[in-house]
Order: sequence, then C-alpha cells, then structure tokens
Amino acid sequence: MPTFETDYGRSVRLPPSDIKPLPPTAIVASESLGYYMRFLTTDPNRITLSTIETALKQADVAYAITDRISRRREAGTLTYAGGVYGQIELNRSGDGLFDEEIKELREGAEEATGRGKKKVLKALDTAKTIVAIQVLFQDRETEETLRKLDPIWLWLFENWSGLLQVDGEGWYDRTRQILQTG
Repeated sequence: MPTFETDYGRSVRLPPSDIKPLPPTAIVASESLGYYMRFLTTDPNRITLSTIETALKQADVAYAITDRISRRREAGTLTYAGGVYGQIELNRSGDGLFDEEIKELREGAEEATGRGKKKVLKALDTAKTIVAIQVLFQDRETEETLRKLDPIWLWLFENWSGLLQVDGEGWYDRTRQILQTG
C-alpha cells in the first residue's frame, strides 16, 4: 500500500488508487471556473468539518480548516502549514445546494457509459452529504496541491461509505475509477 509522506516526517498509508491528476493544461483551463473534488457519502451518520479537521491533524498537525462558517451549510478554508489548498464545504440533503449538485452530477453520470454507471446513480440516489473541495492551486505544481488533499480522501474512504467525484475525470471508489465523465 503506498504511503503519503508529510512535510513533517510522518507517513500516512494510502489505499491503492487509479486517481490521476488532470494534466496541468486541463486544470489551468478550468481553474477560473473552479476545479472541484467531491466525496458523496451515503452514510447516515453526520459528518462535520470538526471531524474532518481532527482526522487531518492525526495525519499531520499542519492541517487546519480556518475561516469557518456554519449557517445552513458548514464551510471553511483548507490549509496546510499556513498555505491555502482549497475551500471545503459540506452540503447536506435538503439544504438546497445539495439538491442542485446532485441534479448536476446525475446529468453527467447519466450521459456517461461504463460498468460503474449503476453504482454511481445509486450513490447519487442515497447520498446524505457532499464533502466538496474547490481546489486552489495557487503558485504550486498540480501534483503538489493534490497530494495535500490525499489524506482527506483516504480518511473518508476508510470511515464513510461513498464515492469520489473529480471534475473532468469521473467517479472513483476506494480502489479505482469506476465511471469516466467529462
């Protein structure tokens, strides 16, 4: 099983994965519109930003979720050692934005063809929460930025049932890409 090496000498074990970053040219072109990664959890238990931050700090104390808001949805800024890596938001069933995102993601999945389509559509039907991250590359290399997000997806797959959706790529389960979209 591959490991994620933190900047503070701590290693986190990552599950095998087919998740590959988009080529830098594709991300730069879409960055102005936003590059998102979303974990749709089908787990009935309530996930919070505090829970996610606690898990990240167990991987590396340099992680933090700052500038939090918690009105109808929880949101904040995902940082690592003071650098901004993304805007994170939790959208829950019934909060308005959740339903809009599910509808949009469903349209993309319905247009796709592949063996994982049925599994993706079922996850969309039973999703309870969307953990959405707008990835912010700043002046970093694509791979460097995405590597800092790996512990989030690792922890979510280890502790919550669901699937990962990556803009411009498709859907992933814990081990591989199951449906290509975009």
